[in-house]
Amino acid sequence: MSSYYEKVDGIERCIDDELPFEIPESWEWCRLKSLTENITSGSRDWAKYYSTTGAAFLRMGNLSKNSFDLRLEHIQRVSIPSKAEGTRTSLQSGDLLFSITGDVGMLGLIPDGFEKAYINQHTAMIRFLPEMRNKYIPYLLLTDYAQKFYNANQHGIKNSFRLDSIGELLVSIPPEKELFRILQRISLVLSKIAVL
Repeated sequence: MSSYYEKVDGIERCIDDELPFEIPESWEWCRLKSLTENITSGSRDWAKYYSTTGAAFLRMGNLSKNSFDLRLEHIQRVSIPSKAEGTRTSLQSGDLLFSITGDVGMLGLIPDGFEKAYINQHTAMIRFLPEMRNKYIPYLLLTDYAQKFYNANQHGIKNSFRLDSIGELLVSIPPEKELFRILQRISLVLSKIAVL
């Protein structure tokens, strides 16, 4: 088995002791943050902007524990003034939401064509690089491996998870063709389960 190294601030170090399992030689390990454009948390003190109309304001209640489907039965809305900082947390299709307090690791994937929306401070937004805007990482974040990582990295009396911890998760990445074969296989299996 060959060793794996990462370079941080110009210093290369072996990460073999951090690797949770072996992967095929054609795969590679990388930190989640290297697959993203941005990882940020939602806006604070937006309760004053709550409204019956306006943009969706997604909260932990809109995320799911065992899937990344958004739960949209109850959506809070916000009517934000132009002076409010909202650019950083304005959601785009393909963004993955991640609960960082309470029940850490609940997920929600923003679908294509979703309405204008923002997130609150208990939720992180992970915006992937264009080539990673698929369901591979969302599926990976549902695994026991990811759940163990969340549990090991919580802080404080109230369960909480720092933004920089999310980016430190080691992710196993297959070659592009294999990645899409994996996604097709998962889709096929889930469609068969849905029929049962």
